[in-house]
Amino acid sequence: MTVLRRHGIWLVLATIAGIAGAWLVYMARPVTYSSTAQVDVESHVVPLATPVPPNMDTEAQIATSGVVTTSVARTMGVSLTDLQHNLSAKVSGTGNVLSISCKMPTPDAAQRCAGAAAATYVKFRNLASSSKSVQARDPLHATLVTPPALPSAPAGPGKGILLSVGAVLGLTLGVGAVLLRDRFDDRIRDRADLERCLDAPVLSAVPRVSRRSGNPALVFSRAPQSPAAEAYRYLRARLDPALTSMEGGGVLLVASAQGREGRTSVAANLATALAHAGDNVILVDADLRHPSLSQVFGTGARPGLSDLLGGRASLEEVAVATDVPGLRLVTAGEVPGRPTDMFEVFRLTRSFARMKAVADVIVVDSSPVLAVSDALTLARVSDLVVVVADLRRTRHGDASSTAQQIRAVGLGTLVGVLNRAPRSLRNGQAGPSVRPEPESAASSPGVPTILAGLVPSRGQNGHSGARLGAARASRRGPRDAGSGAEDSPPSGQDTE
Repeated sequence: MTVLRRHGIWLVLATIAGIAGAWLVYMARPVTYSSTAQVDVESHVVPLATPVPPNMDTEAQIATSGVVTTSVARTMGVSLTDLQHNLSAKVSGTGNVLSISCKMPTPDAAQRCAGAAAATYVKFRNLASSSKSVQARDPLHATLVTPPALPSAPAGPGKGILLSVGAVLGLTLGVGAVLLRDRFDDRIRDRADLERCLDAPVLSAVPRVSRRSGNPALVFSRAPQSPAAEAYRYLRARLDPALTSMEGGGVLLVASAQGREGRTSVAANLATALAHAGDNVILVDADLRHPSLSQVFGTGARPGLSDLLGGRASLEEVAVATDVPGLRLVTAGEVPGRPTDMFEVFRLTRSFARMKAVADVIVVDSSPVLAVSDALTLARVSDLVVVVADLRRTRHGDASSTAQQIRAVGLGTLVGVLNRAPRSLRNGQAGPSVRPEPESAASSPGVPTILAGLVPSRGQNGHSGARLGAARASRRGPRDAGSGAEDSPPSGQDTE
């Protein structure tokens, strides 16, 4: 039933299509009227002879044979071929009553046709044109018992019946198509599905962002009270214990299996959410093949990561301030002819070390993992890898392969984020006006052992997390004093 509810709009459209098809059939079919006459066929009692019971199947064939239809066609003034298509005879029940029916465009013509056919058959069966001595030896005798009536309505099912059948047929086909599509659909379906593929916890489910909200990468800043912004606050709370444990700043890599899965939007909004909480954040556009963060934040063409790695610019020159306090952006810079050659582990380690000296968190937006090797090189120097999966695009095999390849080369922790999730898949997340106590990534079911060992205890009596949090807070600016007020919605205001 969950699958049918998720595709309810398609079922409605299929039902409407079925009704529309039935309406077209009703309007396109020719209007015909049917009239029926009934003839009783009995054995004729002949002296000194055994009665012969009639074979009603044979009589039905005689009633529509050429000896009958030729005379009726001449009487009605229609072609013999048309009459043969419209004249029928069948046995009524188990008795000897033969029903002769005729369809015509008008009620009067249908009545006259059925009457003429019944009269012609009775005349032929009773040997009306033979002598009385021949008629006396006729083994069968036919009698017209029910003359044809004038039809009052067209033949066939009415409009109401056709529309009802069309609706049921459309709905049935829609349900079948939805179930068949779901059976062979290889895309990620929900949070639990993504957790199985990644073998890692999914920390947040980001809802779809409508076009009216503008660029999805800026939804946290432009629509701070929206469900999407709340999802990023929830993600920030889930990541905070792991980030707190990273001394000297941490590198958080945002990756995805393929393109157009929301990787850049998650990176930009997560960096913004961390900056709003009081962290000094550097957002790095490491997608040298398809850079986009410079357009998102409107920084224009300027030196960036490629220039920093190539030694052509310093960190102070490439890290540009944004409209978000505490957030600086390192664009992709001038993209070289062979971008892969820029991602050398020693260069990346040296550059990220410079960033860690001046920032609490470095959020890196990378190329798709399964498209190019850049993300795998970045994973080697990252402390935490967030794999973004799109509910409409990411397939099971791609998600599993992405996690396997990252684990094969990286030493950091792997977590997941489900993008463009419907409301039904966000029930476990923070509600509209009640904010649950943030759960650490290490406490999620199925979390890898490395993450459980990395994240310290954050219970009411956990002192390790408090000490690291204090050390991290010492690098934050004066914005810390108001960061809590930013995260909490105003009294009586709904964050959804």
